[in-house]
Amino acid sequence: MTNDADRRAALLAILERRRDIDGRFEDIGRIGPLGGAGHWSLLVSAWDRDSKKRVALKFYDPLRRQDAYRWRCFQREAELLPRFVGQPDILQCVAPLSQFEEFVRHESSHVEFPITFAYYGVELAESDVKEAIVGDRWTAADKLFYFRAMCRAVQRAHRNGVAHRDLKPDNFLIMSDGTLRLSDFGTARCIGERETALLQEYALPPGHLAYAAPEIWASLHDVQPAIAFLADIYALGAILFELFSGMQLNVLVFDRETTVALNQAMNAVDRSSRIRTYESFVRDMADAHPLPSLGLFGRAVPLCILQLVDRLYMTLAAIDYRRRPSDFNSIFHDVNRCSLIVEHVAAYQRWRLWKARMRRRPADAKEVASARAGVAHEGE
Repeated sequence: MTNDADRRAALLAILERRRDIDGRFEDIGRIGPLGGAGHWSLLVSAWDRDSKKRVALKFYDPLRRQDAYRWRCFQREAELLPRFVGQPDILQCVAPLSQFEEFVRHESSHVEFPITFAYYGVELAESDVKEAIVGDRWTAADKLFYFRAMCRAVQRAHRNGVAHRDLKPDNFLIMSDGTLRLSDFGTARCIGERETALLQEYALPPGHLAYAAPEIWASLHDVQPAIAFLADIYALGAILFELFSGMQLNVLVFDRETTVALNQAMNAVDRSSRIRTYESFVRDMADAHPLPSLGLFGRAVPLCILQLVDRLYMTLAAIDYRRRPSDFNSIFHDVNRCSLIVEHVAAYQRWRLWKARMRRRPADAKEVASARAGVAHEGE
């Protein structure tokens, strides 16, 4: 195989040739041309004989087993998902971690060798939030509706003692019925339990770097794991910014040299003094990297909520983690307030259109009474 795409395609073809998997899953087909966008996993859909519906099977790339950290991340997600069985807003597990062997013939030597495929089953999604952002297909009301669902999902994870540590639009899935699910718990960590880091010497921040909070770059989570809860809040703020601007916040606020230098410098600091050292300069770092207003970007943010959404995202994504909210109730209050304003503005605009039409032609008493009653009902 000449490149990664060819290698993935060959592995997917092996799976697609199977008549079934473990006597339960059949009619196997890749999800997307390359089986999803994950670097260490392959996604296929299959008909589940037990549930009588199509599901997704997530496979670990069998040729990347030498990456101990990523393989352990894959196992961790399979271990964590059963905690959320029956809970809304979290992707549901439909089959536990399992594995099987396939014998493959080497192209040149014609010698057969075994490949171990490990997988687990989850609900099948239709799309994700990233697709909605790229396609710019949501109204302001839609964005607030789905952001509220994202916050609910993260709140559920936190209530179960789980910090996700890889929140990004791609990991919030949209199901066929329009509901949202949080997925990809591979880099999550159970806080307060007797669980150590997956790899003690893994120096890079967990999760997608474009959504990683500054304190994660500074490796504070290695010293105080619970700080990852506030890092999840930062990621939510970055996602809210992206929902309305179409831009990644970290790319605009931090250049890569700054974040890499922060990671290297803080990893050189003794663990016992790392938090104290970071807190001594984080306020100055925040002043040096101000968060931009959503009003600077081309995508339309209704003026009626621009100031409120700005304040909300900036509060969630505060550079200094000590200034972020940890209470989801206050977050929901602000999101609901924005939603209420948007809904009332829409009703007001419809009333103005009706009033303009009424000026152009006479109306009988019944029509006027009916129109006024409709506007009053929408404003309740």
